[in-house]
Amino acid sequence: MRSSVLLCAAFGVALSPVASAVSNELNDTQTEVNKVERVSVTGSRLKGVDMEGANPLQSFTHDDITKKGYGSVSEFLRDLPQASSAGTFSETGGVAGADGAPAGSSGVSLRGLGSSSTLVLINGRRVAVDSFSNGSDSFVNVNAIPLSAIERIDVLTDGASSIYGSDAIAGVINFILRKDFVGHEFSAQYGDDTSSHDASRTNLTYAGGFETTNSNTTVVVDYATRNAIFNSDRAVNVTYESSTRVSIDGNDYAESWCGDDTQQDGSRCNYDYVIQRAIQPDYENIGTTLNHLYRLDNGMTLFAEAMYQKNTGSSYEAPAGYTTYIDGNSTNVPQYLRDIDLLDGTVSDSITVRTRFPERRIQQYDTQSYRVLSGLRGEWDDWSWETALSYGKSINEISNTSGYMNGDLLDAAIANGSFNPFNLGLDNTQQQIAALRDPGVRKGESEVLSVDFNFSGDLFELPAGVISSVFGGEFRKEDISDTPSLNAVNNNIIGLGASDAAADRTQYAAYGEFNFPIFDSLDVIAALRYDHYSDFGGDINPKVSLRYNPFDDLVLRASWSTGFRAPSLSQLGAGTSLGSQYINCGAGEPYNALCGVAGADYGELEFDQETIGNKNLQAEKSQAMNVGLSWNTTDDLQFTLDYWRYEHDDIVDIDANTTLDSCIKNPANVVSNIGDLGDNFGCVVDAQGDISFLRTGYFNVGNQSTDGIDYKINYRLQTSNMGDFSFYFTGTETFSFERQVSPTTPVEDLLGKLSGASEIARPESVLDFGADWQLDDWNASVSSHYISSLGDGDFKFDNETVDDWLTFSASLGYDFSPQHALLFSVRNLTDEQPPYASSPTNGYASSIHDWLGRRWNVRYTFKF
Repeated sequence: MRSSVLLCAAFGVALSPVASAVSNELNDTQTEVNKVERVSVTGSRLKGVDMEGANPLQSFTHDDITKKGYGSVSEFLRDLPQASSAGTFSETGGVAGADGAPAGSSGVSLRGLGSSSTLVLINGRRVAVDSFSNGSDSFVNVNAIPLSAIERIDVLTDGASSIYGSDAIAGVINFILRKDFVGHEFSAQYGDDTSSHDASRTNLTYAGGFETTNSNTTVVVDYATRNAIFNSDRAVNVTYESSTRVSIDGNDYAESWCGDDTQQDGSRCNYDYVIQRAIQPDYENIGTTLNHLYRLDNGMTLFAEAMYQKNTGSSYEAPAGYTTYIDGNSTNVPQYLRDIDLLDGTVSDSITVRTRFPERRIQQYDTQSYRVLSGLRGEWDDWSWETALSYGKSINEISNTSGYMNGDLLDAAIANGSFNPFNLGLDNTQQQIAALRDPGVRKGESEVLSVDFNFSGDLFELPAGVISSVFGGEFRKEDISDTPSLNAVNNNIIGLGASDAAADRTQYAAYGEFNFPIFDSLDVIAALRYDHYSDFGGDINPKVSLRYNPFDDLVLRASWSTGFRAPSLSQLGAGTSLGSQYINCGAGEPYNALCGVAGADYGELEFDQETIGNKNLQAEKSQAMNVGLSWNTTDDLQFTLDYWRYEHDDIVDIDANTTLDSCIKNPANVVSNIGDLGDNFGCVVDAQGDISFLRTGYFNVGNQSTDGIDYKINYRLQTSNMGDFSFYFTGTETFSFERQVSPTTPVEDLLGKLSGASEIARPESVLDFGADWQLDDWNASVSSHYISSLGDGDFKFDNETVDDWLTFSASLGYDFSPQHALLFSVRNLTDEQPPYASSPTNGYASSIHDWLGRRWNVRYTFKF
């Protein structure tokens, strides 16, 4: 797809004469009556139909977000009640590299169903997913969308696969970029926290709108930087300390570097690796967006969009731990350890050292994303139509700059004495340390080329009104590649694992959507979409919605839909990832048939596991239901309430148990050497009957379900001399969240607690409430964010409950003139610390809480 950008540009150029010709022809038949532009909204492609209240849709303007002090899209989405649960992740508080999300990336998950089940759009159209996956989840990196370029964010919290296709199982987040802007605007922001640490942030933005009689061009250029915050900069409650030790003649000993700070009766040194992690990494981002409209005669419009974003920065992790062996005669062995070694009168052939490297692991990332689009829209008699060609690309590169050491080089350096592993390696020179580093460059690319069209209009009239419709289609081609260092794939970079991936697919879709007026107050909206993928086949998804207006100010709504998520390209095309696995042996154990002599002796077996992609995956399936109301009780008071439920089946996940089961049920899946497996999943069992190797991968194995309610109250109060007030109260109450990882595992209740190795939080209640005020040139806001208490995680030891958390934010602004404005905002106004959690090693639930503290920001805007 290297020529796709040129193709997209050529498409736009080619449309110009076509548009002119069509325009001239339409002149002969079109009346002189001015026609009102038909507008569609997120959640429906119908145009010219009053869809108010038909879908559970929330919209947030740029001003709504900035007045709350948010500095980025990911910060805002992390607090969104419908997204403050499992699957939403950011670079803040997380761990990059082998254990966490790709460096510098952020993704969003509605309803806790995973980032791959939430569709992210820009101006109603798809964008390229990130070339790297977050575990097994694909995602759109929302860090590639600058907040300054956004006009509003629409959040549709209802299944929408019948409208938009794959990935819309949990809903849609649609970023509407600025357009139709006239004039020039420059804004400068600077912020920091109130601690002694320099956590400063800077943001510069230019927006320009250039208008002629028939056209408008809007350009936004954005630049942002941010400094890092480490756990050592906060009073973090470290709940777990690792250890280092030296083993001589079967006994463990603490090294002298730790003094009396030991464990295990003084035989091991305490090692605090948590304090060296980053709470918030640094970055430097620059990007630009362009939106161009050219209005031809007869109401036809040629439109074009372009977007470029370049993000660079770092991610941090504690020094990697490793185990090595050194000859007792090595000159690097300290004298006090030599003395211990000679207690038995002989020099050991091998001293075991379990220790850490002398430097923090640091990765640098460079992420670039491109998006170009060109299209044409217009009307033919009473029908409107639109077509567009778009191309998007994401390019990622991550390199290790510190702390990631090559295993082979380490072994050789210790053997020849050029690297000293004792004393945490701090006795080595910088040159000796640098000689072991492995840059382990990981490169990824993701591309999507799409052509779409739709036409909408009225079909015929029923007694209660006209049936409105929209028909459309889409063709899309996707490519993805994730190419890590060969050393990383082969598990030869200590503290870094990786697997490669390469895949491509084509997809086409056809859809229809209809609005049937049954009575004056009752509409039925029906949608049907067929999607076909070159790598797994087709899928049909319907949606039926009811909208009932018993009177003008009340809308009752209900919807039912099916959804699907196509297997991601990274899941289909994943390369080899090496690791280890174990099974229990003995009577009554499910996999005892794979245990032989060694298994009987030890009661368990550890074996090598190879994980690869699975080209036979099928789509994940879902059903969604929503029942609710939207009631404007007065002109100033609005109330919405929705009950929702999702059932998500055939979830794609890595499942070794499925392969182990197949080895027991089908002897053909059991071989005596790896070569006999060919490209298939299966087990290698040695001559003694013990499993020694397992090849497995992704399967459609899991299912999950969740239900709850969303609610929102808006109240507006206008006074004669005290200004205008707007109050809001919005939240999500989740009633259940159950998941079954595979058919052989029990159903887990995951709601209201931290769960899993990653300490994922699924709170029962998340609330936002606050007030906005405007008086002449002054404006102010106060907002609150509440997360209910949780059960502590699987590794808790001195705590049962993670307390609820309430934080406040505020802003005060003044417009000096129509050209000059100043806004001062503070997040976490009372500097609330996150509640204590004993299970996470850093002492708090970083997936929903943060240790950023009180942060202030000043924004100056100049319009001219």
